[in-house]
Amino acid sequence: MMGTLDTETVKRRLRFDFVRVKNEPGSRAVDGTTSLMAHFHRPQMNINDVLQEASDIIQRQFKLKWVMIGIKGKADGLFRYTVMTGMNKDIWERQRKRVYRLEDFDATSHTYKFGEISDLTRVYLQEENMLYSEEEKKLVQRPALLYSKRMSSSETLEADFIDTLMYGPGRALLGWIEYSGTVANEFPQPVVIRQIEGYASILAAAVGIHLRS
Repeated sequence: MMGTLDTETVKRRLRFDFVRVKNEPGSRAVDGTTSLMAHFHRPQMNINDVLQEASDIIQRQFKLKWVMIGIKGKADGLFRYTVMTGMNKDIWERQRKRVYRLEDFDATSHTYKFGEISDLTRVYLQEENMLYSEEEKKLVQRPALLYSKRMSSSETLEADFIDTLMYGPGRALLGWIEYSGTVANEFPQPVVIRQIEGYASILAAAVGIHLRS
């Protein structure tokens, strides 16, 4: 006759399985989400703190070379980069001065050419958005690599980047998360892009509160 398991064995197994899963890469997005959501419980939410933490989490968690996050300006309605992680300081100083209008993000805009990955995410490829002037070349980390050729569909080039948009009610654009490929010079995996879209939804809520305050 089979003996019955004691309750302590059952509880230990459940605890062990939980700890094992918690430390797996796929569970880290939950930790990032929990950390960002904590900002909503504070008496006053500092939007720069939320955005900077999100930028740091995304860059570290998914091993990206760099991340920038931009939002809509409360005073003029224009869009500017607000925080970054992993970018050289001199390049960041140039990037943060750039200003975009809502029309620049429109699918019919000819400012930049992109391919749609999903309803929220777009990829901008170096070959389709060449940097010709010396000033433009100063916007990337390693200008000397702008002449590299792509050898596989998973390989990223120096000026490749991805945008994940942040929408509010009525699909009002509130900002975007811009990020490079991985430190291994590869595009992020689809599941990573999906998780970044999840972060974008949290940030959209935070930016919405910021703009209404």
